[in-house]
Amino acid sequence: MTRWLHTLLIILILLLTPLTGSGEIYKYRDKDGRLNFVDEEHKIPAEYRDRTKSVSEANDALGSFDSPGNNEESTPPVALEEKRPDNTSINKKLAKYQTPVVIARNRVLVPVEVALGNRVAELSLLLDTGASSTVLHRSSLSELDLPSGKRYKARVAGGGIVNSNRINFRHINVGPFQINKASAMVINLTGKAPSYDGMLGMDFLKNHPYQIDFKNQVINWEPVD
Repeated sequence: MTRWLHTLLIILILLLTPLTGSGEIYKYRDKDGRLNFVDEEHKIPAEYRDRTKSVSEANDALGSFDSPGNNEESTPPVALEEKRPDNTSINKKLAKYQTPVVIARNRVLVPVEVALGNRVAELSLLLDTGASSTVLHRSSLSELDLPSGKRYKARVAGGGIVNSNRINFRHINVGPFQINKASAMVINLTGKAPSYDGMLGMDFLKNHPYQIDFKNQVINWEPVD
């Protein structure tokens, strides 16, 4: 009798033990505020586990690895090995939202593509949270046939006022994001030209949350699709 009860207890424990490999990823912010993604909960450092969020792959931008059909009761039992997510696919989707940047003297330079008509200009923009609008240097757009655009007076760092034109572009690409029919301020530079082609401002950054990985010189954008 004792052996029978012991066997029954083991069976109950096995039935009540949750399966791992549920096809989820977890995100947390470390002490420096960087957003990190991992595919298994045990990989999260202990000090961050109380601030961890589970991201369901059925609803998140990273996609779904569920089998076809929504009736869970009718789904035949699947071996534990078969239910583990495809880590290669997860890593590829995470890499989609990672953009290499150049970081020098605490300046972050982001690669940006600007298109007008059938022509494209590849630029390097200074990430500037103090700029309300994205600003492009006209000298960096010489290969584009720029229209005149609406004229504005723009205040620059140091309090100076410069003439600018708001130009509508076919699209502006930043990392994985393409903004169609986007506009930006175009200014004429005076004096020595800086090492970048303009500033990526808050008109873009406020709609695309990000974290800068200074060590690896990349921007990790928050997935949205």
